[in-house]
Amino acid sequence: GMLGVGALEDPVHAAAMRKLGLDVAKLVSLDQVIGRVHVLSRDQLGCRFLQRQLEEGPPEAADAVFAEVIEHIVELMTDPFGNYLCQKLLDHCRPDQRAVIVHRVAPHLVDVSLNIHGTRAAQKLVERLGPECGPSPGEVRAVCLALSGGVVRLIQDLNGNHVVQRCLQRLPPEHNQFIYDAVARCCVPVASHRHGCCVFQRCVDFASPQQKHQVVMEVVDKTIELVQDPFGNYVVQYVLEQVPAYRPNIVGIIALSIVELSRHKFSSNVVEKCLELASPDGQALMITQLAQKDQILQLLQDPYANYVVQRALQVAESPQLEMLVDAVRPHLPLLRNTSYGRRIQSRILKRCPGGIDNVPSAEEAVARQMQLGGPAPKMPGQLAGLTAQMAAMELGGVSP
Repeated sequence: GMLGVGALEDPVHAAAMRKLGLDVAKLVSLDQVIGRVHVLSRDQLGCRFLQRQLEEGPPEAADAVFAEVIEHIVELMTDPFGNYLCQKLLDHCRPDQRAVIVHRVAPHLVDVSLNIHGTRAAQKLVERLGPECGPSPGEVRAVCLALSGGVVRLIQDLNGNHVVQRCLQRLPPEHNQFIYDAVARCCVPVASHRHGCCVFQRCVDFASPQQKHQVVMEVVDKTIELVQDPFGNYVVQYVLEQVPAYRPNIVGIIALSIVELSRHKFSSNVVEKCLELASPDGQALMITQLAQKDQILQLLQDPYANYVVQRALQVAESPQLEMLVDAVRPHLPLLRNTSYGRRIQSRILKRCPGGIDNVPSAEEAVARQMQLGGPAPKMPGQLAGLTAQMAAMELGGVSP
């Protein structure tokens, strides 16, 4: 009798199998299924049998399967069982057969990629167009053209984003230009999306130098917006870590809005990351901006910004350390009984073993620095009129 295939069995399909008199459990050779491949491919056991034939059977197995499924290839790709057969067929068919599959599937590739079963078949299709498989330029063009019609939709989709990532991993950068164009055009919607932020990071990983500049400059341009986003902030942190040439550009932007950004949940993490990774000049600019006496109390009392001040006390060098201590010192008695006040105090003591009252004033520290030669360090409040662009260029950033 028929073997049940569990809850996923489609009654219409089961009836078709019975009508063909197929007992899947008794199949042994390909000859038994010629003419019935399509029906079998949508059955769990039938599909497994066919996959085994492709793997272990003679080369003619692929020809027989190809001939019978090519008419139905698009629907099979999105079938719970059929998609596995499609993947196996792509692994075992000849290049000319693969080209036929590509051109048949291409017009439907976005919808296939958005489907929970189809995404696996679509990823396999992209894999088989990697340079090591020797695809014709026409095949790669057809796939890229098809996907370019829905890149952002795919990137923001639970299933589709994996197909875009597969393109980035497997195809040469010049074929992926359509992805970089879309991501640059829709930087914020992509980078501030739960799946998009992962795809954005892969774009950085696999880019040519021109592509990297194209997308990273958009991140620089949208930094203030992205750092305040629960996903976008990770994209900015990734660029800071992985693409050091553009670090000064982002540090310059962050430094000039450091007071507001330190008080925000997500951006405060990026401010800390900048303090950690910035050049000595970048750090100096950030800490000078942080040490403004009229702003420091609200930072010390803020649940996020107090961590930024702690980090700044950890990394600051003279004379910026003294500027910061000068700003914080008057407020310590007020904060003595709070946990963050005690943490700030212990940070200062770590940096100034002689005790907080023996720390030289900012003016003394600046005077000492000038005796050593070099330009006069700016004091807090002396940076009015500095733009992010000017700051980025002074710190040695990349020009647009």
